[in-house]
Amino acid sequence: MTEEVAEKKKPLESPHVWTSTTYFAEGFPYAVVVNLADVYFAEHGATLKQIGLTSLFHLPWNLKFLWSPFLDEYATKRSWIVAIEAVLAVLLVVLALSSAGPAPIVMASVVFVALGFVSATHDVAIDGFYLEAHDAKSQARFVGYRAPAYRLAMLLVSGPLLILIKQVGWSSGFGICGGVMLLLFAYHAVFLPRTEVLKKTFGALFTMLVRSKGLVVMLALAGGAYLAWDHLPPLPPLPGGLALPEIVVLLLVVVLVGMMLSLDRIKARFAAKDSFYAKAFVDFLDQPHVGRILAFVLLFRAGESFLMKMKYPFFKTLGMTVAEYGFANGTIGMIAGLIAPAVGGWLIGKHGLRRWIWPFALLQNVLHLLYVLVAMWLVPSSANSLSILTVVIAIETIGAGLGTAVFMVFMMRCCRPGFKAAHMAILTALMSVSFTLAGMVSGYLAEAMGFAAYFAFTLVVAVPGMALIPFLPHVDEPKTELKAA
Repeated sequence: MTEEVAEKKKPLESPHVWTSTTYFAEGFPYAVVVNLADVYFAEHGATLKQIGLTSLFHLPWNLKFLWSPFLDEYATKRSWIVAIEAVLAVLLVVLALSSAGPAPIVMASVVFVALGFVSATHDVAIDGFYLEAHDAKSQARFVGYRAPAYRLAMLLVSGPLLILIKQVGWSSGFGICGGVMLLLFAYHAVFLPRTEVLKKTFGALFTMLVRSKGLVVMLALAGGAYLAWDHLPPLPPLPGGLALPEIVVLLLVVVLVGMMLSLDRIKARFAAKDSFYAKAFVDFLDQPHVGRILAFVLLFRAGESFLMKMKYPFFKTLGMTVAEYGFANGTIGMIAGLIAPAVGGWLIGKHGLRRWIWPFALLQNVLHLLYVLVAMWLVPSSANSLSILTVVIAIETIGAGLGTAVFMVFMMRCCRPGFKAAHMAILTALMSVSFTLAGMVSGYLAEAMGFAAYFAFTLVVAVPGMALIPFLPHVDEPKTELKAA
């Protein structure tokens, strides 16, 4: 979509508006699952280890690449967005009802898992729609809208919404979330542009799934496991005294390393299959230096992932309440979270990714040292502790926002025509793996190391990702953009 056409659109049809609302809609349910779950569990008496295990709710974002090709082949990304937002609104209402039940953590956990799978699919649809509805020039131009809108949603959830929840309770708070998603659904159902050509319908997808033997077997196994759960014997002691989450993390790391070392074999296996599903992965793996791309995407936000999961538990030990945490995020933290990615996108558009990738990557990670200083010297519940913690949140949010700007531009350049939704899903799924792995062991590490050493560790694990920057493709500006400039 050219800039001239964009300017002639009616206000509610303008890409300035729907780009912002779609990415707000993408960030909102994600923040409910990823940010609110931590606080919800902490406020209901969960331990650090249990809070860390809420990272399992993030697993759908790690796996979304498995079903992402279906969104390129069936229906349109616009149809997926609208349908999923209706489902998200319903699930949030169910979460509101379950949080008032007799076993709030257990029931909320089930709904959080469902929200995760639906929301992860929503992400695939929105990222694919963005790449379809904007041409190459507009994609770079509007990146300054998508990152702030996404972060605004996350900051509203972890800021003003938490303050409101403190006043009205968790059930009413989740109900308000459902209302927000309902409003987004109504707007997008009417005003999102219809830019795609329909390949196959939702009905064709349903028919394919019904006939799928693999799906039938998977559902049968899941149903059998559920029915037999209460009759299963207790788990035997784990080797080496390791806890179950540590075993899961080790297995996932082994699988990831094995996949990275076997990219050529994986590509050959997919190339032997003549299906749209296989072609999506072959096309992605066929680009130059794909191994470096995958390693960078996996590692770039590792430090940030370790930091995020323990932020609120750390602040709570310093005497910060839910309302104060929400206020800090919702005031200066929100302003910083909106300005930083917008400024980052503008600077990248003006000077290029190569100019800013190093400064922004350093700011994203080096600012973690502020948490080390706070853990070492701040006296809990002291007179100025709230002000200091608020400033720390704001400064670290600026670094995270700048890092997000360079990361999103880089990942968009790695998506190839024809399978844009699938390719972005592969990249963002891999990006989220570090969050899941970090979160699962974060509570154990924080308890064992203490918060000061733990936050220093978050900087150390960020070094490998930054070390890959000199060897990355797609850092220089595409030739077409240079000519346009």
